[in-house]
Amino acid sequence: MGGVYPQVRGRALFVKQQKRKDGRVYLSVVEGYRDAEGRTRTRHVRSLGYLDELEKLYDDPVAHFRAEVARENEAAREARAPVIVKIAPGRRIDKREEGHGRVDMGAAVPSAYLHRDLGLWAYFENRRAGRRTSCDPFRVLELLVWNRISDPGSKRAAWEARGRFPRRCDFTLDGVYRSLDYLAAHADRVVRHMNASLEVARGPRDRTRLYYDVANYWFEVDGEDEGGLRKKGVSKEHRPEAVVQMGLLLDADGLPLDYGLFPGNVNDMSTMLPMMSKARLRDLGGERVVVVADKGLNTSANIAAATLGGNGFVFSQSVRKARGGLKEWVLDPEGYAASPSGDFRVKSRVADKPVYVEGPGGGRRRVLVPVREVAFWSRDYFERSRAERAKVVEKSRAAIERGDMSGVVSRSAARYARDRPVVRATGEAADHNWVLDEARIARDEAMDGYCCIVTSEQEWTEREVIEAYRGLSRIGESFRVLKSTLDARPVYVWTEPHIRAHFLVCYVALLVMRLMQLDVERSTGSRPSAGAVAEALRNMTGHHLDSNVWLFDYRTDLTDALCEAVGVDLSRRVMTKAQMNAVMSAVKKPRS
Repeated sequence: MGGVYPQVRGRALFVKQQKRKDGRVYLSVVEGYRDAEGRTRTRHVRSLGYLDELEKLYDDPVAHFRAEVARENEAAREARAPVIVKIAPGRRIDKREEGHGRVDMGAAVPSAYLHRDLGLWAYFENRRAGRRTSCDPFRVLELLVWNRISDPGSKRAAWEARGRFPRRCDFTLDGVYRSLDYLAAHADRVVRHMNASLEVARGPRDRTRLYYDVANYWFEVDGEDEGGLRKKGVSKEHRPEAVVQMGLLLDADGLPLDYGLFPGNVNDMSTMLPMMSKARLRDLGGERVVVVADKGLNTSANIAAATLGGNGFVFSQSVRKARGGLKEWVLDPEGYAASPSGDFRVKSRVADKPVYVEGPGGGRRRVLVPVREVAFWSRDYFERSRAERAKVVEKSRAAIERGDMSGVVSRSAARYARDRPVVRATGEAADHNWVLDEARIARDEAMDGYCCIVTSEQEWTEREVIEAYRGLSRIGESFRVLKSTLDARPVYVWTEPHIRAHFLVCYVALLVMRLMQLDVERSTGSRPSAGAVAEALRNMTGHHLDSNVWLFDYRTDLTDALCEAVGVDLSRRVMTKAQMNAVMSAVKKPRS
């Protein structure tokens, strides 16, 4: 059976019911229009699915989608109608609840990615029947992701500003917290679903090379969790609060692929193996993977796990801590090939790297792994090292002059301060005699500009190895985006499910941000910073003018590129509520 269509005047949407050969009824949305000769035509807009499957989600699927289509048609008619606004000069500003006088239409852009590229609305909608919370987790996630991009803060602050979100957020604060529990329980499945949806929307991802690193995040709430994630550990910001570790995995193009959470007292180097063995990485389909990581992950266990598992690695190697003659080889000028400018020198060799693996009886045994060692000297790296050392030397000198070294040395803020309890001039003992460690300064200066990389990939050229290593800057940038633009720290929640939900929100926001940056770069040839994207979207705010009318006054080349990426028009100076609703309905539809 087919749908019955009334006479079409202009364009309109209808729900079509089509009986297939197997007897099942398929629902779709079609558009009715008149062609150039005035004849009535229809064309497919979007698929809805088989009626028997939809009946598991809706009491009356046909009525549900007819009502949805009717709202879209009404919004389209209102969008074409002229707007007349009358403003009395003496009219005063209405007192409103926070946020209700403005609307953040920039939220439409990340919402489009949540719906289309990541398929998250479909994920949660398909699980609505078994949901324990009455709140809609997707709507909460949508609001929290927008808050993370535009104005990072607590979950309460996001909920209090819900009036500015262009989609109705009719859930309570308790509903937000219940949804956090639900999001935490589904975090792993959500990540797997997003990866699968991205591949459907954009094609296969390059996962032959994975970038991995770890960062920690501190909490506003005091104390530790017994057996939980919040633990006192080595804070990279030298803060006393409990922290949680986040491991982040990127694909070869620098797009987030996965993440993991670890207690704050877990050493960085022990996080890689659990990350690589997580179930969702089996989605790689047996593909060989080369893991690229910094020197903190360069351990026997990680090397053995990569090579013995049939995969590969590219790890940086500390020159200062190198053993077995490696440091001498790196610093030896023999064998280096210099660039024409003299700003870069490189050499490599094949060697056997000893690693220690667990034996059959539980003991450790020594195994030699064939590797390629690539050493290079860079003038840029040299200048940067010199500048950074000058700052540390100055800190050491200032600490010595103050005579107060308490806690300074332990924080490495005075790396080059040395305690010499004997006064050289008199030979007399002293409680403390802090001096600059000139010998250590000289040793470190000799290593300025040098870098060493160890890899299993002996067939790669020196250039390929170095380029893979330099790709680590992408993960460093991702962590900076998380910690600055998305403000993932401090963490204001304290229960473990809410902590896990918080980091899921941060991860989704990071993935959306990276997709927005990528799409703008593809269309304009220039990659905007995450901060520039966030600012552009944040400024796309409408001010309530009269009745159902809002006034917009911000438009740039970047906002145009962002809107073009998702196929919405936010360039109008004046928009009605119906027009804004039409935009938010449009971002739910698949890409044309």
